[in-house]
Amino acid sequence: MSSPGTRATSSRTAGRWLGGGAWREASCPGAAGTGGCSWGCDWVVTASVYLLASKRSPARPRGALSKVDEVGYVRGRMEAHLYEEMAKTEDHHWWFRGRRHIIEAVLRQHLPPVAQRRILDVGCGTGGNLPLLQRFGQVVGLEGSPEALALCRQRLGPDFSLHQGQIPQDIPSGRFDLVTAFDVLEHIPDAEGALRGIRSALTPDGLLVLTVPAFGFLWSEHDTVHHHQRRYTVDMLTAQLTAAGLHLRWSSYFNSLLFPPIAAVRLLQRVLPKPRHGMPRSDVKVTDGTDLTNQVLEAVFSAERHVVPRVSLPFGVSLIAVASAEVSN
Repeated sequence: MSSPGTRATSSRTAGRWLGGGAWREASCPGAAGTGGCSWGCDWVVTASVYLLASKRSPARPRGALSKVDEVGYVRGRMEAHLYEEMAKTEDHHWWFRGRRHIIEAVLRQHLPPVAQRRILDVGCGTGGNLPLLQRFGQVVGLEGSPEALALCRQRLGPDFSLHQGQIPQDIPSGRFDLVTAFDVLEHIPDAEGALRGIRSALTPDGLLVLTVPAFGFLWSEHDTVHHHQRRYTVDMLTAQLTAAGLHLRWSSYFNSLLFPPIAAVRLLQRVLPKPRHGMPRSDVKVTDGTDLTNQVLEAVFSAERHVVPRVSLPFGVSLIAVASAEVSN
């Protein structure tokens, strides 16, 4: 297993041409210098490149659109109904609960002991992660959507300091020992500008902990519905962090156990005929958490919390990283 300092350069691009004039990342992070992937994920990458290359890109939707990172097209910010669904389900849905378990384990592993730690959660959404972060210090939430912020206040009450605004221009004053951005960066057109703003808000020893969706070949209707602008590889994230004056200290893919079935489903969705008038749909379905499928998926996903904080997994549906403004010795 490569060390954190070499993780960023340990990926081999398996193929990028995906048809329709677009290029996307399709990498196998475990294969560098080996002549083949020792992690068993070459078949996923090879199949994805073949299937996507054989499928014409969907027609661009009409309206005020902008091409973003040659991955997808976006039309404004997330709709209000998506925040309403998030508020209803993020306390119960297996993906949100599993991700929180992994985030907590990573924070416990990588955060240094700091008295009265100040924490800024960028893109706090409807507030699902704020109670978790409150265990580690004094939390301030920043959210750009007034609808999401209203739902957050309704759910959590007056115990949290919440601000409406965008990054980098509306970051609250003062310096923070920890800034978090959980599945936020992929929504922002100028990711490097946002990261520079985050860097300016960190104390000299402060850390940024973030999660992003991984691998462009996993692009699906879910990304379109949520107005994602890119999916990441370690190389891509490292380049953006470096350009913003941040140093990647550690990273790992996660949601790795469920990666094969999720990849298979998303690749099949690309080649199977779609309903003629079907609208893109989110993968997240409202649940109260009591159904057996939700409980099993949460147990499988959450099991990675015992591995991810200490080991850099070579593939997964998502990516988690710890960065700092100071280059570690």
